[in-house]
Amino acid sequence: MVMSGSQRSKEDDVQKISTSVFVTNFPNGYGAKDLWNTCKLYGHVVDVCIPDRRTKAGKRFGFVRFIKVLDIDRLINNLCTIWVGRIKIHANVARFQRKLLHKQSNKVNNKGTNNVNHGAKGMKNSYAHVVKGNQVQNVGMEECPNMVLDETCLNHEDFSLCLLGKVKEFASLTNLKVVLGKEGYQNIELKYMGGFWVMIVFQDDETKKRFQFNLAVGSWFSQIIQAHNDFVIDEMVIWVEVE
Repeated sequence: MVMSGSQRSKEDDVQKISTSVFVTNFPNGYGAKDLWNTCKLYGHVVDVCIPDRRTKAGKRFGFVRFIKVLDIDRLINNLCTIWVGRIKIHANVARFQRKLLHKQSNKVNNKGTNNVNHGAKGMKNSYAHVVKGNQVQNVGMEECPNMVLDETCLNHEDFSLCLLGKVKEFASLTNLKVVLGKEGYQNIELKYMGGFWVMIVFQDDETKKRFQFNLAVGSWFSQIIQAHNDFVIDEMVIWVEVE
């Protein structure tokens, strides 16, 4: 299909204001719609694509396109805190823009519904249509690039200055930052990991060691361990509403 000049210019305009994020390390049963619903919590998603190929490490991967991204580093860091069951998602800024091809792909439109294309049929549902909220029937889908990505594309975080702490009481999470600040640890960062777990990020190794042996601090936690990339949450919190 040949795109008109106006259609192509709209595509180019959306390309200029959008950011593609490479996402990998999610389960086999995790589809494009699941990835869409997960990522939309952290930004304005307009497109998701998961190809049938895998990375050289054998992991599934996909691309998520965001618009209205004010801080890309913050977006990537937020996405890298996502856990799908016992697997932690990895995200990084995509190093290239996807090409428009008429091949089959696993893709989600702006309403979060799956579409599979079996060849070029009719007009393509462009990003311009997605942004405006319009849909085109019998749309042709967009395929991801024909290439395999290796582990160098992943966001490998350094956890040497990080600890993982499991609080004794879930309610203490709300004021944990204040409590630790009163113990002399104002310059730390807390990241909620799920369940009863938080990650404590330090600015230097000396402060981290003092934290580990502080009895007052330890009274708030049932466990304090060194953070690592293979950490698995051993429980989950479920809210039950009782009328």
